[in-house]
Amino acid sequence: MRRLAVLATMAALAMLLAAPAPSQAEGIINFLTIAPSQVNNGASATGTVSLAFPDPAPTTVLLFSDHPEAAQVPQSVVVPAGQLETTFTITSNPAAAPIIVQITAWVGNTPRTANLSVNPAPPAGPTLSSVSVSPTSTTGGSGVTGTVTFTGPMNDGAGVQLSSSDPAVASVPSEVVVSKGASSSTFAVTTSSVTAQTSVTITATWFGSKRSTTLTVNPGAPATADTVRIQRARCQPRPPGCLLEVEATSTNSNAILTVYSESGAALFQLNNNGGGKYSGSKGFITRPNRIEVRSNFGGSAFATVTT
Repeated sequence: MRRLAVLATMAALAMLLAAPAPSQAEGIINFLTIAPSQVNNGASATGTVSLAFPDPAPTTVLLFSDHPEAAQVPQSVVVPAGQLETTFTITSNPAAAPIIVQITAWVGNTPRTANLSVNPAPPAGPTLSSVSVSPTSTTGGSGVTGTVTFTGPMNDGAGVQLSSSDPAVASVPSEVVVSKGASSSTFAVTTSSVTAQTSVTITATWFGSKRSTTLTVNPGAPATADTVRIQRARCQPRPPGCLLEVEATSTNSNAILTVYSESGAALFQLNNNGGGKYSGSKGFITRPNRIEVRSNFGGSAFATVTT
């Protein structure tokens, strides 16, 4: 009897080992997507969970938000039996500070993540109107000036995010600031040489509002540099430093002129007064003996600082 029992156990084990294992793909998340990827002023977004293969049984997917104070998700969502996808709603908080929220969908040991950019409502007042470049077409290595414009003077300063679709060809700073009381601000676009005509999209973003423009970069020699002249460089005593006042001109009325110290550190950008005339000042600095004014179009000039 004992021998028969052992034989029966061995036979049962052999049958178990010979049986096909269940599909390891069942219940595995293929991907998680969120649309739109950016919301503003309490708007909602839709998350989509997609399985690698249909599961013969309903699949419960656990959901998490790493910043629930900014974006909330349900605790879980169910993919119906035999189906690949299901959706869920992501609710954002209009009072939350701007933040990137990571949403996670989890089944077993297979998490998938996607990001949602949450922005509050834009402040009352002017809105982002446009972003432009001058010139709109240039040869690689030449200077270009970008401008962000609002519909009116800003009640408070505004930080506008900038991006380039091809920074290797045309790069921009990550942000440009429009000062309180101003309706626009300029930024330098740095271009590189190319072997074929290349179109680059420059995008400005402010509280989820986006405006874009196109810059065409062509092969060829860089444009001739502009001529910069300094009319005035004076530093008036303002303990514990001085007030540096600079006036300059450029033969390119779209140029961005920046003042640099003797060590090569950027001090401040001059205001464009129109007609190629520029001026600006900065206080509480250590008096430099000499300054340089550089243009994003290649020109530069030096001057000795007076008192």
